[in-house]
Amino acid sequence: MEGLAGRWARLRQRIFSSTLKSTESIDELPNSDMPHEEEIVQGIDSLELVEQLKIIGIASRYLEEHFAQKLRNDPALDKGYALQSQMFVTSGEEPVYRVNLDVFYQDSTGQRKYEYIVSLVRFGSDEWHVFQVK
Repeated sequence: MEGLAGRWARLRQRIFSSTLKSTESIDELPNSDMPHEEEIVQGIDSLELVEQLKIIGIASRYLEEHFAQKLRNDPALDKGYALQSQMFVTSGEEPVYRVNLDVFYQDSTGQRKYEYIVSLVRFGSDEWHVFQVK
C-alpha cells in the first residue's frame, strides 16, 4: 500500500509542480485530450472493450458518490458516456497510463445539461483510479 501512496505522490508532484505556475488557475489547464506540456508521452495505446467498460464503471460510481446530490434533482436526465479508445502512455520508473472520459447528462431532446470530463490514471498494472473531474 505504501508503494501506491508513493506513486500518487510522485504523479501529483510531476503534474502540479510543472503544469501550474503560481499565477495560473486550474481552469486554465490545457486541453485534456492532448498531452500536457511537461508530460512526455512515449506513445498512445488502444483500450480493449473490457477495459473501456471498467473505466466507465469506475467513473460512474465516482460521480454517483461525489456528485449525486446535484444530479438527483432532475431524474428525467439520461446519462451518457464518450470514451476514446486510446490512452496516453508516459514512461518513467514505471509506465503511467492516462485516459479521459466524457460523462454527460441530457434531457429527452438530447440537450446536455451537465457534462464532466473525468481523467483516470493507472500505474503499471494497477487498477484505474479517478485523478480529477472537470
